[in-house]
Amino acid sequence: MTTFDDTDFFTDAFTGFGADQAPRRRSSMLTALVLVAAAALVASGMIWVRLAQIPVALPAVDPATTLAVFDHPQRSVDTVDADDLTGSLIDPASTRFLAATDDTRYYAGVSRTHLLCVLSLTTGELPTTGCTSTDGGVVDLVIGDELLVVNAGGPAPAAADGWHEAGPQVFLKD
Repeated sequence: MTTFDDTDFFTDAFTGFGADQAPRRRSSMLTALVLVAAAALVASGMIWVRLAQIPVALPAVDPATTLAVFDHPQRSVDTVDADDLTGSLIDPASTRFLAATDDTRYYAGVSRTHLLCVLSLTTGELPTTGCTSTDGGVVDLVIGDELLVVNAGGPAPAAADGWHEAGPQVFLKD
């Protein structure tokens, strides 16, 4: 009967690695060429990453000009309690009522950092805020899976997906 103890795996696996041949000397020119090519690859990779980090300059757009609700002055229905705005950085004078569901009211506002924000006030929960940049004039802000704000002339979501228009540029999901 043959067992593994009868075979010398170590000798078979770790012998005969060119001991019969003299080592071949590499050309110093080839070594230098490989080092230059490696350095060029690393440098081009670093330049590519740096160029990818430079943002594309988009024209700055005032968030207050992106939604139709900002066309009228603030009314009593547009105001939000100071407690609900705490920590949101939304300018209290900029809030406008957008839409409401059974338990949530949505307000648009402009933050102190010039972002377009949507404040969600859900009964029994803390207020939540979602903000987006309006550079380039594009607005596409989704709050949860319930509210969508788009810029004028922007694509409306599909009614087949449960969306319906709740106001100019504002869509709610059923």
